[in-house]
Amino acid sequence: MDNHTSRGARWLPRALFVSGTAVATVTALYLLLLGHMAFVDWNRGRGPLLLLTPALGLLAYVLLARGRGGSRGAPVRWLAVTVALAALWPAWQGYTWMRGPQAYAWTWWQAENPEPARPIGAWQLPSGGLVRARTDGLRIYNGEGRSAGGRAAPEGTAFCALSRTVAHDVGLVAAARAPGGCGTRVSAVDLRQDDELWAKDLPAAPPADANSPSVAVVDGTAAVVTDGALLGLDLRGGEERWRMPVPSGCRVRALDGAADRLLYVEDCPGAGTARLTSLDARTGTPAWQTPLPIPSGELRMLSARPIALRAGDAVRLFDDAGRERGTAAVSGPREDLLTEPGPSVSGDLLVLPVKGKVPGVSAYSLLDGHRVWHAGLDGATVLGLAQGRAPGGVDVVTSTAARTHLWHLDGATGRRKAEPTILRDVPLGRRFEIYPTGTEGYTFVNLDPGGALPSYVALRRVTGW
Repeated sequence: MDNHTSRGARWLPRALFVSGTAVATVTALYLLLLGHMAFVDWNRGRGPLLLLTPALGLLAYVLLARGRGGSRGAPVRWLAVTVALAALWPAWQGYTWMRGPQAYAWTWWQAENPEPARPIGAWQLPSGGLVRARTDGLRIYNGEGRSAGGRAAPEGTAFCALSRTVAHDVGLVAAARAPGGCGTRVSAVDLRQDDELWAKDLPAAPPADANSPSVAVVDGTAAVVTDGALLGLDLRGGEERWRMPVPSGCRVRALDGAADRLLYVEDCPGAGTARLTSLDARTGTPAWQTPLPIPSGELRMLSARPIALRAGDAVRLFDDAGRERGTAAVSGPREDLLTEPGPSVSGDLLVLPVKGKVPGVSAYSLLDGHRVWHAGLDGATVLGLAQGRAPGGVDVVTSTAARTHLWHLDGATGRRKAEPTILRDVPLGRRFEIYPTGTEGYTFVNLDPGGALPSYVALRRVTGW
């Protein structure tokens, strides 16, 4: 009995010394991290660290004081060092949990600063990579973010519009040539081969605003707005497939489409009429026409399938036969629907940025127009929306005076799927595209007209401090 008591008396101080050394090492790590956090903009996790670090320091003091006599002998000291180093790993994991997910600009491309031309849009390529378009040309980047060539705008022209989508790595580019408007020249570009498949000079196109694109790609057909007509051209060959006349005094607006259906609004201000028209994209055969209230403000196709059209003071919803099945008010007592950034479609829901008593994003049913959910996102300004990497998810970029967040929401409920990711020193403007792809998950393509920001930024998750 006395022998067991003697052994316990010898080992207890040693155990206390080893434990105290480990706790003291963790305390030193957390003090170092607190010092680092005092000089950065992000501070998530600082509160728990401020509470935990003094408690750990006090515990280390008590353990070392009670185990003061157990530090004799090299084996004990080596054991204390080994345990202390091993304790750093779970301590670091605890810190990263308190700090939450964060990402930084891992790579970017900035050939010129400032850029000499205005950016007009971007494409994500199904085969990997992306294309960024400026008025003076196209720049192609491969799946690793490296520059992979591009095309300059022909002399005497300026690129002015892109098709919203590409098909089989072929996109449609509209250019302006004085004295004509946007669409005076239209070309199809094979983005995989970096080759212009065809180009056509067209009659002076009617003026178009940012919400009235002059080109669209639907089911292998290049739809082009020209003077007095809407043309359907073979996407790869450029041959005319069909021609739909546009009445005198009318213009084509909100051109878009999906699957085998082409949609556009025929707006006739002089006659005081407007109608939404659906055509077969390959043959140009009209499927249906639906009269619209005269659009007094913005006119934009928010979704081609299901159909959602922002027309003046309402978002109007239609079924596949052109029957109106609901509306959502653009402005109401609860919130106003913002035009920028553009919306995202998640299943049968249209997710848009909103302004009101509780700003954030709201989801409206594309079937009847009622609001399904709202996410406040801490009252931050919404900069961008995109479909999430996870099926059915919605990703939202927000900004406050202190930091920028990337939120991951459940598209069906609006609930957070995970803690929002802090974007550390990621150079983003007021206008950009979000592509949830790449080796680390997300690529941002800046489209700000100032030209001082990188063309694109690819993110990487923070693993250090």
